[in-house]
Amino acid sequence: MKQLSFLSGLFLVGLLSGCSPSEAQTSEQHSVSSVRVETLGDEMSAASRRFVGRVDAVSNVDLSFQVGGRLLELPVQQGRLLPKGSLLARLDPADYQLALEQAEVRLRQAQRDLQRKQTLLTHNSVPRAVVDEAEDQLRLAQLAVDSAQRNLSYTRIDAPFDLLVTRRLADAYVNLQPGVPVVRVQDVTEFRVHISVPEDLVRLVSNPEQVKAVLLLPGNQQQRLPLEYREHATEPDEVIQTYQVTFGFERPENLNLLPGMTATVVITAQSSQLTPDHLELPMSAINTAEDGSFYVWIFNPESGEVQPRSVEVGKLVDDRVELLSGAKAGEQVVTAGSSRLHEGMRVRPFSQF
Repeated sequence: MKQLSFLSGLFLVGLLSGCSPSEAQTSEQHSVSSVRVETLGDEMSAASRRFVGRVDAVSNVDLSFQVGGRLLELPVQQGRLLPKGSLLARLDPADYQLALEQAEVRLRQAQRDLQRKQTLLTHNSVPRAVVDEAEDQLRLAQLAVDSAQRNLSYTRIDAPFDLLVTRRLADAYVNLQPGVPVVRVQDVTEFRVHISVPEDLVRLVSNPEQVKAVLLLPGNQQQRLPLEYREHATEPDEVIQTYQVTFGFERPENLNLLPGMTATVVITAQSSQLTPDHLELPMSAINTAEDGSFYVWIFNPESGEVQPRSVEVGKLVDDRVELLSGAKAGEQVVTAGSSRLHEGMRVRPFSQF
């Protein structure tokens, strides 16, 4: 029995030793890994950058009455879009209507008084100074009427522009003092989006002939809205040394896009602004060797294999790094999935993960 077991063991060893090293290596080469690659010098990858932006209204305004009184109407709902001229709030106008009527009565009295004194002046019954004083009283009465009419108009707050009602700040039927905020609104005649860009881009974004900016909508990356430059800050952020740039775009009617939401802004430099020898890569493509040097994995599309290549890198901008030497335009570099690569390994390019 022991002899039979020994012979069986020798048989198994013989079978295992029959697999040659070349066959094992061939089996390993058939193990293909998926990686993401990028072509150096590709215009879209070298010229386009993405930034996270915040959608905002043109302005945020707290509206209030210029006169005091009892709040009679507040027919607004939070979150509603209202066109220009819509009624937002109204005070009880009774006291101001009475004040206007009193001013109109005094105006008519002043007109009659002036006419009577002008008649007396023609008969030399009164001096000229009496007529001049009557004219001044008529002018004061007219100003009182104008003031009363203006105060009566101040009992209404109408939408000064197309707006979004964000919050009611008062309750109906309460007595309000002048200047107390009643409703908070946002000017949505257009939307704005703010992003922070590095100094190498802030010199270009203000010129629409040099860059193109589009907004990728949340949840729908295929739909893009063109952006127009509005303004930029001339002082950088004290910590990260970036400049805030503001773009404007027309408010989409069929999308529930609200101020405060985040969106992606893609900035693309025009081809005339690109230098032919300027190459850059995502930081994910750069690997560090044991001696501290940098290298990348070069993909050969003909053989499907990857080879390591030492490179020299320059400054880092956002998530991309400038490539100074070691590779040339047109070569394909692995940008994701390089953690398990080894020299000569076969891989399969994959567009996205």
